[in-house]
Amino acid sequence: MMRLIHALCTLMCLCLAPHLMAQGNYQAEVPSRTTLDAFGDQLSLRLLAEAFFRNNEYASDLIADYTLPGYRFRADLGFRPNTSFPVELRLGVSNLYYWGALRYPSAIAYLDLPYWSGEGERYTKFRLRPFFQASILPTKGLAILLGGLEGGAKHELIEPLYNPELNLTADEETGLQIKYVGERTKIDTWVDWRSFIFRGEAHPEAFIFGLTARHRFPLSSASSLGLELQALAHHRGGVLNQQADTVHTWLNTALGISYEHQFKVMEAPLSWRTSAFALSYTQRGEHYSVNEGWGIYAESEARWRRWQAKMGLWYGTDFIGVLGVPFVQSVGRKGRQVIHSHHPRYLSLSASYRIMESMKYSLSLSAGLWMHPHSADRMSSYIEAYLSISPYFGLLK
Repeated sequence: MMRLIHALCTLMCLCLAPHLMAQGNYQAEVPSRTTLDAFGDQLSLRLLAEAFFRNNEYASDLIADYTLPGYRFRADLGFRPNTSFPVELRLGVSNLYYWGALRYPSAIAYLDLPYWSGEGERYTKFRLRPFFQASILPTKGLAILLGGLEGGAKHELIEPLYNPELNLTADEETGLQIKYVGERTKIDTWVDWRSFIFRGEAHPEAFIFGLTARHRFPLSSASSLGLELQALAHHRGGVLNQQADTVHTWLNTALGISYEHQFKVMEAPLSWRTSAFALSYTQRGEHYSVNEGWGIYAESEARWRRWQAKMGLWYGTDFIGVLGVPFVQSVGRKGRQVIHSHHPRYLSLSASYRIMESMKYSLSLSAGLWMHPHSADRMSSYIEAYLSISPYFGLLK
């Protein structure tokens, strides 16, 4: 009964909102490091606070139901020296907290991959991590970042490759990133280093390589075609790793085509985008019971004023998206070695509304449904409230 009530509430939210760029709400007000707006005064203080409450009613044979109530907080000081092109160093600390949580794993690669956290029974009572970022803007639109990356939703990955919920659960990405945003071309490539090992460590080295590339071909002043490539490569292992069954590599790729058109509705612009992707999955290391697979994903999105809505359609064969939404996976709750369905498939509907938005904050409500016939419970849903505040204080011009 509770699942039915939750689904009905979700459906009402969807009916009230005609585009969810699935991951577009997270840190929506934070400018990209590829623009001069992201570089501050010679000395500055930045705060980033995210509060969220998300309730998931999921198909029990695919993934357990759970609720995420909590916040993220980061405070950092920035120094921008007098150079011929923008350079900035930022140093601070970040905190992730879930209401009611009394302890946290001392190291997390991703919460849905406890097999790779590698820290046994070690816990900490306070989830506090250092933050460092060195960013350079050598030319217009091109940013090079070392340390803290523009991760999560900022990569604009499709849901079969990246679950939007990881914006609320995964640690901030750290490593190296090169990002370019031009008039027609966008390229984002990064290495996210998740786990470092010393000799004799009991957990594997872990890193993720990612790439998104998109080029737009204008058809008219209001419409355009696009070609897009996305890829995620996950590696666990390391030369110093001495543990058995811990060297694995997974690769997910997606090649797609998109069409975008701009309309005007009630004197306000409406943006509509539809796209289709062919995806592949390969594995080395025999962690999962399938070594290769493929999938097809299509989505249609619209954005009008503060409203957003999206519809997605997925069909896969022996597919594993290590960071993707749980409904694209061929495995379920019985474990990584048990095939739940050789052909996972779903239809998704999602929507959001930004109640408030400005250059420094945003407050949004969102909801979504997945209808997946390969599960005994054929429907899953979520409802989420999300607030992001990012004040900036210039200390020295």
